[in-house]
Amino acid sequence: MANPVLGALIIAIGAAGAIWPYEVARFEEQIDAIGSKRSSSAVEPAEWKVQLTRVFGVGISLFGVLVLFNI
Repeated sequence: MANPVLGALIIAIGAAGAIWPYEVARFEEQIDAIGSKRSSSAVEPAEWKVQLTRVFGVGISLFGVLVLFNI
């Protein structure tokens, strides 16, 4: 039996990372800056982190498809 709610949620999370990798990576950097002396508005993600976020987003979306169709 397929789990459409969980599969759709995983696909949505992965798609956000694949479609908007810069914004997701920047949000992660802002969370990482909490508690440091650096302002969270001044952080910028490295190019490798943006690309890695895109790759993981695609991978998570594909995993969501597997969950959606219970493969």
